[in-house]
Amino acid sequence: MVRNLFRSICILLGALICWSAVTDNIHVWPVRNTIEYYAARNWWNLVGEPARTHHGAIEGMVVDEAGNAIPQAVVLLSEWDGKVYSSLTDQYGLYRIEGIPIGFYRLAAVAPGYTPMQTGGLLRGVTVRPNRTVQAAFQLRVESSAQKAGLLSPQRLESQELVCQSPVAGSAKRETLRFDQQQWNELVFLYRPVGTDSDQLPVLLTVYPGPVDTWECVSIGLAQAGYAVLAVGPAYGLDLTKDVDALQKLLLLVKQGGIAGLDGDRIAALGGSYSALLLELLMLRDPGLSAVILLGPPTDMFDFRRRFEREGFRPPFGLDRALVALGLPSRDPLRYLKHSMVYHVRPGLPATQIFHSYQDEIVPYQQSSLLTESLTRQGAEVELHLFEGASHYLLEDGAAAMTIYQQTLEFLRRHGMAPFPGKGR
Repeated sequence: MVRNLFRSICILLGALICWSAVTDNIHVWPVRNTIEYYAARNWWNLVGEPARTHHGAIEGMVVDEAGNAIPQAVVLLSEWDGKVYSSLTDQYGLYRIEGIPIGFYRLAAVAPGYTPMQTGGLLRGVTVRPNRTVQAAFQLRVESSAQKAGLLSPQRLESQELVCQSPVAGSAKRETLRFDQQQWNELVFLYRPVGTDSDQLPVLLTVYPGPVDTWECVSIGLAQAGYAVLAVGPAYGLDLTKDVDALQKLLLLVKQGGIAGLDGDRIAALGGSYSALLLELLMLRDPGLSAVILLGPPTDMFDFRRRFEREGFRPPFGLDRALVALGLPSRDPLRYLKHSMVYHVRPGLPATQIFHSYQDEIVPYQQSSLLTESLTRQGAEVELHLFEGASHYLLEDGAAAMTIYQQTLEFLRRHGMAPFPGKGR
């Protein structure tokens, strides 16, 4: 009996280990990836990193569910340190990637209008061998275009007039919006210019990298300029889908006239740092934004990882641990690809304005340069403003804040977001 009990425990333990090795459970894979990373680093410290002296190639085809070729799809793989090898498919859906160091990789593919995917399973990757070409094909599914259901009408609470002197002197009326739905637990503030209750105001969705109430004076300054500022501050997390879904629902509520006094045809968005990631994903869903302003945005997680591994870049606040938790990009490229807008850019995205500091200690300024280059290649309208000083900011105090503030307002006005149209204000 003892032997049978021991055998059963071993079987259960083995099943648990196997499940933990392959599951996408959000509570498991960050721990698994962290353990794998530090185990690999300790091993490499003893025997050296994987050799890069021999190389091979990968080729294949990307098709849709009907078997039709998908041109201009991005197929990529990454070394463990974030160095990317990629190719675009031709008119026949064919791609070829050469000069890949030998080893085991998973590949990922993405194309506009399709759900990104990677070669799946624990062992279903590709082993690159010296001077040989291996095959890897993709069949992408059409991305669902169904709009998310709108939120119920919110309760509007605690209307009060507030005043701030910095970074921009101004006043605004703030309302707290409360939604009686379990999936919406974020604090939402709505700021309007004082005395404009009957006006149809252009809407500026501001998504802050932290609790929304800590950015009160920024919201008041933007409202003072003539905007209805809809302010949220989602909590940090590795799974961004839930927060992007919530933002899309909030925009749909505005477009459907669910909040009186807001012009649902004129909506722009502003966000920085972590919240810029949310806006980048929101842009790709085509929610009808007139313009987007990004401040210090992460745009290429592969490049982020490479700077972490090869250039000694160590972001503060535990963000280095978040990078490790994402897993080795050679093993989990899709997680990096999903959060790397530079590979998703397509024609038709809203006009985008980007601000970044050369001295940003959290998100390297090169991240904004990479996105600007990608947008420009696709013919999108984009403005990049790089600053000396100001660190990792979002309309913080100082000369940079006023410059950003004025350039933001000018950009919004040029893209159909002039406040109080026809009223001469």
